[in-house]
Amino acid sequence: MLQELDKLGIALEQEKKLTPIGFSECLCNWQINLPLGSFQVLETPATKGKPKFGRKILVPDLRRNGDEPLLIDDGGEYVFGAGERGAKRHQLYLQVLERCLQETNHEAVKAIYDFVTNTTVEQITKELTEIYPPAANTDWCRDRFVFLFEGTQITTIPAIQKWWSNYYASKQDTVDGVCLLTGEQTLTMGRKMPMMIKGVPGAATSGAAISSFDKAAYQSHGWDGNINAPISFESAVRSHKALDFLLNSDTNRYKLGEQVFVYWGEEEGEGINPEIWENLAFESIFASPHSPKKFNLENLKSSKFYLAILKGNKGRISVSGWSEVTTKRIKDSIQQFVECQKVNGLSASPMWMLCNSAFLNPSKEHTDRIATALVKAAFLGEKLPDEYAHRIIDRICSEKSFHAFQSQSKQHLYFPRVQGLLLYLITNNMKYPTGDPKFDNAYTLGRIAFLMHQAQVNAQNMSEDNTNVMRSLKALSSTPTQVFARLCHGCTHYHLEIYNSKYIKKLLAEEFENFDIYRLPEVLDLKSQAFFFQGWWQKRAEYFKGKDKSEE
Repeated sequence: MLQELDKLGIALEQEKKLTPIGFSECLCNWQINLPLGSFQVLETPATKGKPKFGRKILVPDLRRNGDEPLLIDDGGEYVFGAGERGAKRHQLYLQVLERCLQETNHEAVKAIYDFVTNTTVEQITKELTEIYPPAANTDWCRDRFVFLFEGTQITTIPAIQKWWSNYYASKQDTVDGVCLLTGEQTLTMGRKMPMMIKGVPGAATSGAAISSFDKAAYQSHGWDGNINAPISFESAVRSHKALDFLLNSDTNRYKLGEQVFVYWGEEEGEGINPEIWENLAFESIFASPHSPKKFNLENLKSSKFYLAILKGNKGRISVSGWSEVTTKRIKDSIQQFVECQKVNGLSASPMWMLCNSAFLNPSKEHTDRIATALVKAAFLGEKLPDEYAHRIIDRICSEKSFHAFQSQSKQHLYFPRVQGLLLYLITNNMKYPTGDPKFDNAYTLGRIAFLMHQAQVNAQNMSEDNTNVMRSLKALSSTPTQVFARLCHGCTHYHLEIYNSKYIKKLLAEEFENFDIYRLPEVLDLKSQAFFFQGWWQKRAEYFKGKDKSEE
């Protein structure tokens, strides 16, 4: 994966799409405009309610280990000496600032040096409180300050930016070695990588390492730290920045549950149209994060496409999945994924909805395995696991809510359960009619079960979740021989006679022509259960859509 990220990084570097070395987007809270010395609070507009305090800005960044100052744009401890550790950190900050001033002799650096050396913590507190009253009740020593000189952010001035990039490189722990990614003899990273990756669920807000060798188990045969897998400084920076680029691009990442999917193609790093995650319209799958051209899929048939699944694990990033496929396979897989959901006029459900349909309370349950399986089924054409179907069926039976698929007020909540079962069957190469009497019989049993259920609803004008069939749904769909005879007798001798429903009698007679009761097993396997519920739902759709009311 790092090798492919390094290749992507080279392409992005050429197009100047990567951030400069030593810079990354960080949350900043205050802006100071020089030479006037005026203050401004930084906020991020919110879609609802008040703006959020702080704004992400490209500023100098360094993987800190203890007291490590940054150039110019840093926290209140370093810039003004605020807080308990401020005195020591302020001196370190001034040392870096003085060095930059000596080597660049830039007027903007001189202006900031004069400002911070002639300003007290008390003055800063007063200024911040005046422009933003909540600052009086908060400890601003860790808030980050950004400095502008005559309207330009000082750290974006080319000469100053280059100085910090060189300083950043000089602070890295490197040793001579051969880069594992490029095969070149060069300086490779020592004990730690130059950057931490931010934006991966489960990881610390300060970031996590994509590779780490800090345990005793990695200190054998004279090896230590990243010597276990030597990567050059340039490749390490490129691959990390490329991953950071993907994690911040709407076309190259999608968060689902406690993990994030990142993906890109070798043709200009194209990604996936973000609309697909909410509306699986396969006509426009691919999108480029930095090029307006529309991709010609015919030219991309053999093009490689990469998919990685990342999640945070304490201070590290866990790569729980890695796939390399062609763009043609992705197109074909998504087309199948969409088409098999379009039954009885339904639209394909969003991925998150298909995932949630397998859980009673998705916010409190471990959904990552199912989310991963759905993404791989959609983009790679892989089989959905039995666990997915098992969970959906358990939820249907426990909530007794399968009938509500036709409820206008709740249909968006229930359709994905049927679609999930259809996807399970299709990705496992099963489709009705199967030609196997066992599965086709289970499908017909589901159709009969719905008609028996509807007969009681009509006869007794009762709620749809309290019929004999619904109360016995778990047994009927898994061990039918235990309850089928009783339910069938109640339907034919009581419910149909009370309501005198010739229409349902006719429909039942048609279904029993295709049903072999002698083939009814004591236990239905999981795929048979999925066919049972597909039959139930299909018959219900036909019943409410196609019946002749004059017959009723």
